[in-house]
Amino acid sequence: MKLTRVKDQPSTIDVLRREMDHFFDDLVPYSWSKENGGKAISTWNPSTDITEDDNEYIIKLDIPGMEKKDISVNFHDGRVTITGERKLEEKEEKKDFIRRERFYGSFYRSFTLPEKVKEEKIEASFKEGVLKLSLPKAEVVKPKSITVK
Repeated sequence: MKLTRVKDQPSTIDVLRREMDHFFDDLVPYSWSKENGGKAISTWNPSTDITEDDNEYIIKLDIPGMEKKDISVNFHDGRVTITGERKLEEKEEKKDFIRRERFYGSFYRSFTLPEKVKEEKIEASFKEGVLKLSLPKAEVVKPKSITVK
């Protein structure tokens, strides 16, 4: 029997899942409509990795070209929310774009964590276009066993 080698590329189902996640992430209140008071708003979803070990959750977002002051991180009721805005660079000279793939505008990412975290110990760092959040897990209270006499 021949072993199947695992590829480094995501499977078709992983790509579909990612696209569906992005679709549902777009359904946040201020991105329901591309029109906001007659003014078009643009949204994008930075690529995100979430990892977990016994002690903490780590969330990393790729947001190159942004500054710390343009990023907001909030935590409430087990849900971490990251928002920000990357502004379009305006140049004096006007150029016709042949192709534009970089996203500009606001973004909104929100994740519900499956376990409690130590809110006072949450840390955020931003280096080389990657936002990293460290969310230490809270101690799980184990049920106490009571002996019946």
